[in-house]
Amino acid sequence: MRRAFDRWAAPSLLGAGGLLVAVSTLFSAGSSNGRLVWVGLAAVVVAAVVGACAFLGLPRPALSREAAVALSLLVAFVAWNGVSVLWSIELARSWDYFNRGLVYLALAAVGVAVGSFVPRAASAWAYVLAVALALPLGWALLTKAVPAIGSDTGRVARLSAPLGYWNALALLFAMALPLALWLAVRREHAHWLRALGVVYAYALVVGLLLTYSRGGVLAGGVAIVLWLVLGRPRVESAAALLLGGGAALGVAVWAFSRPGLAEDGQASSVRAHDGAWFAVVFLLAALAVGALAYLGSLVEERRPLSDRRRLLVGQAALAVLVVGVAAGLIVLAVESKPQGWFKEFAAQPTNAGAQEGPGRIINASSSSRWLWWKEAWQAFEKQPLHGTGTGTFELTHRLLRTNSIVVTEPHNVPLQFLSETGIVGLLLFLGFLAAAALGVVRAVRRLEGVDAAVALSVLAVAYLLHSLVDFDWDFVAVSAPFFMSVGVLLGGGVVRDESRPWLAPLPVVAAVAIALSLLTPWFAKRDTEAAISALADGRPQQAYRDARDARSLNPLALDPLFWQAAALVQLGDFQGARQLYIDGVKLQPLNWRAWYYLGKFEQGQQDYGRAIPALKRAVELDPQGSQAQEELAAVTKLAP
Repeated sequence: MRRAFDRWAAPSLLGAGGLLVAVSTLFSAGSSNGRLVWVGLAAVVVAAVVGACAFLGLPRPALSREAAVALSLLVAFVAWNGVSVLWSIELARSWDYFNRGLVYLALAAVGVAVGSFVPRAASAWAYVLAVALALPLGWALLTKAVPAIGSDTGRVARLSAPLGYWNALALLFAMALPLALWLAVRREHAHWLRALGVVYAYALVVGLLLTYSRGGVLAGGVAIVLWLVLGRPRVESAAALLLGGGAALGVAVWAFSRPGLAEDGQASSVRAHDGAWFAVVFLLAALAVGALAYLGSLVEERRPLSDRRRLLVGQAALAVLVVGVAAGLIVLAVESKPQGWFKEFAAQPTNAGAQEGPGRIINASSSSRWLWWKEAWQAFEKQPLHGTGTGTFELTHRLLRTNSIVVTEPHNVPLQFLSETGIVGLLLFLGFLAAAALGVVRAVRRLEGVDAAVALSVLAVAYLLHSLVDFDWDFVAVSAPFFMSVGVLLGGGVVRDESRPWLAPLPVVAAVAIALSLLTPWFAKRDTEAAISALADGRPQQAYRDARDARSLNPLALDPLFWQAAALVQLGDFQGARQLYIDGVKLQPLNWRAWYYLGKFEQGQQDYGRAIPALKRAVELDPQGSQAQEELAAVTKLAP
């Protein structure tokens, strides 16, 4: 058994980790919870198997002190998220966010297993991760070349598939950049692989620019700078960037000039025409970049540069890069006027559509982020210790917002944790990051394949930097590569302990508990959707049963309760329906939806004396919301 385990553990874990990341990036459906359940279940199963095997006397990961502290603090942070359900202002959403934390914890555990069992784990994982991140890149660019296969490319020109959100996609490309450069510059790599790495970097920069994401471009730029500072060899890195990045910039600038590629709402014929030309231009440039990179690699091998010439070439390449960056900064300064940067950054946008073209890359507006950050800070000031409950910022935002924009998170992960989990939650998460950073730094110094470890470390920094301007925690597509890569770097080999078979069921029991936590809201949502369908088909009794089942599975959610009440209305049990709507208000008294549906029900019963106070409360909890205001205005006119 031990021989079989030793033979198959490393490749199985490596393949499972790569598959988890690939599925997360291709099929996670953006920030939704539905697909997250299945990614989480798979990760939990892998982690449980590793844990059970350890108690049976098989090898287990040998954790350093920093790794043990980091994982312990991550467990504590996720547990605190779960405890926050007790005081949450939106109970069901807090449960969902607790489950999301459990998934990320399981992914980190799988990463630790990969880093412990796989020989030369950093290099092996870098290869697998580079392939996994290339898949969404290829799909995204394909939707631009063949618009018919993309579901959203007709409405918005910004590159977003397969994640559904351009900023998250841009972060994914920025995270892959150090991996591409690592492939392109390592001298032990085959010539074709080095050339492929340069082409990979070229494609990533094209994709990054076509997302029009300022945060993504910033994260990518920082990743490149960090790689140039920490990675080796620098000369080849600068040359690869100059070749791949220069070609990518030319292709992107050309694409920005084509209406079918850069402007929203274009006719399908225009998008198809420009998409076909994009495919031609992109592929021709890729072939040229690959050929030049391959020839350069061959020449370097046959006629290696002297140290002096290498230094000169490196200085020349870096000089060109510096000049390019300086030119970009000058353009930014001219276009956005530095003296008014903060004013523009903090201003509330008056015409969001005007900022959706390529020109938004040099626009200094925060796109309302400054307002959301202030709202999150206000929520923290009111509940500084424990926050309002994980995942509840939307209700806080609705209470404090000054425009009609609705967001679920403040687009800043530390502020998100501060407002939702309080200072306790934020300190636990920052403690995890600090311990993990210390462990990663020490791992980079001792691991073989050190430059692969550097690439993975830079990837993690890009994720953390981008999380300051977006809600990356909501996207398993970008969080899975981060947590698994950190886990790989924290893995420190294996040790064998005495067999303790009586403890082997513990990981299985924990996995079953996590699986129940993940699946219960999912099944409840399915029953709720069944109730909606039955009600639309004129089957109120079946709708009532389905909604009742959903409510029994997830008693924290409002939707099952609302649809159960709607079924009772069709069945003529108005008193029972009223009680259910009242139960909704008691369940989530600070949720505008509970008061709105209660008021709407009372309006339907023509009981305006009860409807008006409920609708007024809904308006108080969401002053900028049109639904409650319109309903209140209508009821006020009808009231005697």
